[in-house]
Amino acid sequence: MVENILLHLDVDVYTFLQNWTINFRDLSQTDPRFYDHIVTTSGQRINTDMPSGVTGKYVIDLYLHDHDERMRNRENGDRVQHEICHAVLFGKPSFVKGVHDTKDRFQISFWYWARVWWSRWYMNVIDVRKFVKA
Repeated sequence: MVENILLHLDVDVYTFLQNWTINFRDLSQTDPRFYDHIVTTSGQRINTDMPSGVTGKYVIDLYLHDHDERMRNRENGDRVQHEICHAVLFGKPSFVKGVHDTKDRFQISFWYWARVWWSRWYMNVIDVRKFVKA
């Protein structure tokens, strides 16, 4: 999934993966104290039962559902693409606003092995390509 998101964002996958560490953790490892001072744009507290992530200097920490259910995987995928978008904009003025204020999205699809057969996965990605090129 990570490689496909990066490919569609026109990012050099090899260079990105050489420079960034991506930690995938179970949702149960989320420390709710980390989110005490953060509220959503609508002023609500962060729901720690939903996938979350933090992107810092060359590190992405993802807290995801450890589940095979398709809807849970969609929630995971949305969080992964969100944090990847932050990462590709790291060091640019659009690091936060380019992800949070951009309404444009585009759909990607890719094949993955689902235990017995190949399946196609579709997901929407925040369109930060104009900021990547800048």
